[in-house]
Amino acid sequence: MTRLDGILERITFHSEQDGYTVARVQPRDKNHLVTIVGKLLGVQVGESVELEGRWVDHPEHGRQFEVERYRTVLPATVEGIRRYLGSGLIKGIGPVMAKRIAETFGSYTLHVLDHEPLRLREVSGLGPKRVDRIIHAWEEQQQIKAIMLFLQDLEIAPGLAVRIYKQYGEQSLSVVQATPYRLADDVYGIGFLTADKIAQALGIPHDSPQRVGAGLRYTLSQASDEGHCFLPWDELAERGAELLGVAEPVVAATLGAIAITRE
Repeated sequence: MTRLDGILERITFHSEQDGYTVARVQPRDKNHLVTIVGKLLGVQVGESVELEGRWVDHPEHGRQFEVERYRTVLPATVEGIRRYLGSGLIKGIGPVMAKRIAETFGSYTLHVLDHEPLRLREVSGLGPKRVDRIIHAWEEQQQIKAIMLFLQDLEIAPGLAVRIYKQYGEQSLSVVQATPYRLADDVYGIGFLTADKIAQALGIPHDSPQRVGAGLRYTLSQASDEGHCFLPWDELAERGAELLGVAEPVVAATLGAIAITRE
């Protein structure tokens, strides 16, 4: 994959539904803008972006960078912070208020938002209720970024990461960490094999009842696609063991537990 680093200058289009974004980026050490496209949930004008992907030639829109992975870096300069806060990122902060906040705290603005948010009351024109709304919106944005970074570190493509966030919201981290196989049941486009890859990256034991149970459900689903209405117990255990790469008695034990609890 090709690497592209730069400053996000403008967002031309963004879909709230799936995160698909068309934006303009100024590459590092260049004085021109390039177009980037991809599923980029949470990116904002003024941020530094570290992109991985490939250059493509669109028949109508010309050369553009198709993003497959990305990271964002918060701006460090006062001007960058002003543009970042005034981009529509936070409800309650427009360009005028963003300028006022940045002028009040300077390069420490983002530190204040992260660690001393009540100091926003020092800014002329910001009352307690508006400050509370800004604090909530800021925390939500940082949470989205943390979730997207975590999911991409697990080699989850941005498009699937967006779907996971849309499904679970602020619970995304806890769901993926504790019960990754839920993704196969809840999130369109994620099947057992993808969920299993995520679970293995998280260190879920190979013979975990959670993994074996998910593998058995997948085995039954595959059998259904083959036209079967059911599988005999022994055949299900045998197929499950082959799929999962674990001993058949381990699979049979989990299958027995499922039969008792009906889960």
